[in-house]
Amino acid sequence: MTRTVWLYLLSALVLLSCSGSRFEGFKEVGDSVFLRYHRLGEGEALPTDSDSILLRIRVALHGDEPGSLLSTERWYLTGDLRSGAFMPLLRRLHEGDSMSMIAAQSDWPWAVMSAGKVRPSADTAWLQAELCLMRIKTVAQAEAEREALRLLDPEDFERMLIESRISGADGPWQRWGTSLMHYTIEGEASDTTHAFAGDLVVVAWKGKSLVNGNRFDEQHAFTWRYGDPDQVIAGIQAAVSLLRIGEEGRFILPSSLAFGERGIPDLLDPWSPVEYEVRIVSIHRHMPNP
Repeated sequence: MTRTVWLYLLSALVLLSCSGSRFEGFKEVGDSVFLRYHRLGEGEALPTDSDSILLRIRVALHGDEPGSLLSTERWYLTGDLRSGAFMPLLRRLHEGDSMSMIAAQSDWPWAVMSAGKVRPSADTAWLQAELCLMRIKTVAQAEAEREALRLLDPEDFERMLIESRISGADGPWQRWGTSLMHYTIEGEASDTTHAFAGDLVVVAWKGKSLVNGNRFDEQHAFTWRYGDPDQVIAGIQAAVSLLRIGEEGRFILPSSLAFGERGIPDLLDPWSPVEYEVRIVSIHRHMPNP
């Protein structure tokens, strides 16, 4: 008997057994977590923690208009969602399945679901969500799709990676002009004067690939005359222009400000965006001749 037939029978039994449930038509499947099937997909496998899932979510206070608190359709890493009310959900949700879920607001992985949007204020409120698992993507499938996009449209590939990186919760990231470079700076400047062309600057940095996170570049005290061409990549030059002594910045650089269409053989693919941590160690001021 196919999974669909079995689940239709299961759903019928669930509905028959819900008469004693706190919420009519819902089955309690965990500690104050209530589910109801709407549609069964054809998928046989459950998502693993390393899989990505395309999930459509519409959340509201129980009894309110669906989606009034949150309405989104986006990719998530399954492992990021597997907590609280989503634990029993992800043990049952196959590709194509559509369900309703009711749980206390405090049990929802709200920060992950909403990508940092403001959470509802009442922890004791009951939230109801309409959820549909649109697609499951394994790590191998994701890597194959990324490689195909990188070869077909390098610029769009870079934009996708950079947007994904800056959507995380460790910002805030600022954009540098109209370029794809983004940065965030921390610390307190001990010298508020920026570097000028001709100054001898000593800089420390660490660089990693935005594609796979591999560290490929590290310097503890690289010295060059600021403004001289072909000494450092354009992104490092831009970073130094924004930093002051005592500050440390993180800089997401598109390939046009990094290693371009050539990359670094055996270390970095062509058209790869990168992320650098940069700090000015010291500046030896250039004194022009009188």
